[in-house]
Amino acid sequence: MKKIKLQLFGSFSLQSDTGVLSEELLSSNQLLRLLAYILIYRDKVLTHQDLIEKFWDDDSKNPKGSLKNLVYRLRNAMKVLGDDEYICTLYEAYQWNPEIEVEADYEQWENLVAELHKTTDETKKEKLSAEIIAGYNGNITGRVASEPWVLSRVVGYQSKYMDTVKTLCKILEKQKRWAEIETYCNGAMKVDALDEDIHCMYLRSLYGQGKYDLAFLHYEKVNKMFYGSMGNYYPEKLRSEFQKLLSENSESISDAEEVQKELSGQGEANGAFYCDYQVFRQIYKMEARRLKRLGMAEYVMLLTLKRKNKVYEGNAVDPVLEKGMSQLEELLRSSLRIGDVLTRYSVTQFIALLPACSYESGVKVGKRIEKQFQNAIKKMRLELSIELMELTAYEKMYSE
Repeated sequence: MKKIKLQLFGSFSLQSDTGVLSEELLSSNQLLRLLAYILIYRDKVLTHQDLIEKFWDDDSKNPKGSLKNLVYRLRNAMKVLGDDEYICTLYEAYQWNPEIEVEADYEQWENLVAELHKTTDETKKEKLSAEIIAGYNGNITGRVASEPWVLSRVVGYQSKYMDTVKTLCKILEKQKRWAEIETYCNGAMKVDALDEDIHCMYLRSLYGQGKYDLAFLHYEKVNKMFYGSMGNYYPEKLRSEFQKLLSENSESISDAEEVQKELSGQGEANGAFYCDYQVFRQIYKMEARRLKRLGMAEYVMLLTLKRKNKVYEGNAVDPVLEKGMSQLEELLRSSLRIGDVLTRYSVTQFIALLPACSYESGVKVGKRIEKQFQNAIKKMRLELSIELMELTAYEKMYSE
């Protein structure tokens, strides 16, 4: 029996002893989709009506003639594999020649996944997981992946791939193989950027390697990504994981100015250090301890933005308010000093920590920011209120 190898993951190809029919040779998407469909359902008789419904619109003229022409072109293209009859003609139907065996990569991949679920041996699990991840190659070729008849497979394969990455990373984590976890998580994030578990594992891998600066940057980036993709939402699982890492590795965080320099990758940084609230709290706690020893006072600035004559309901994102918050963030980043620490406290609020700043200087900073903001928003009906509080007062109002 003749055997042909089918590759659907990454890019499409059919390979026989005679030659290779690659995705590049099948320049017509319709040819490629029809061939992929016939191969996936090669154990079935495919009626003309079924194929017409799958590949032609209701208003197509002479779809049966178009189907016959497409099959004719497909047979010609497949001659590169040899002179065998690959697609059999039946009465009002077509079928893949059952005498030609197809060795499909996606079926071998499915078998590996099934074997992984059955095994309990950790060494074997690691080996199988690595094979599954390597074989996935970005799921089914993009020229076919959006077709309704294959979409459930695409979604299912992605889910199995992500689960396998998590399985492997848990095994590697026990052995503290952080660099490998980082690599696998990087690959998984390209497949599903909104999987919190993967981001948590990625953060742990960075911390395990002492890459604290990269962990900070990644955490900030992911928070913004979630907010941009899902509106008023922050990944709580990721926040919890990051807080845990900060608590366990508090010695890794120096003063705000040093953190900012490290994150900038340069010897000198400009403007305020913008960070997530959890990082802000850690820096705040260190600053509060320092001030307690020195017997000095420092101030926190709370900035609240609201629509004029409109109450924010706290549900859907208000586009005008969100635009104003973006402009305010940009202004604060550039207007505050190096060493100042800025975070977004809520949908409508920012908090800034102002080290080595007197109350009088803080008031001046607030007035300058308010004036610059009003000039920046022009006719937008927004109001900015600014409160200046001593660190101890802030502790009482906002401590967790």
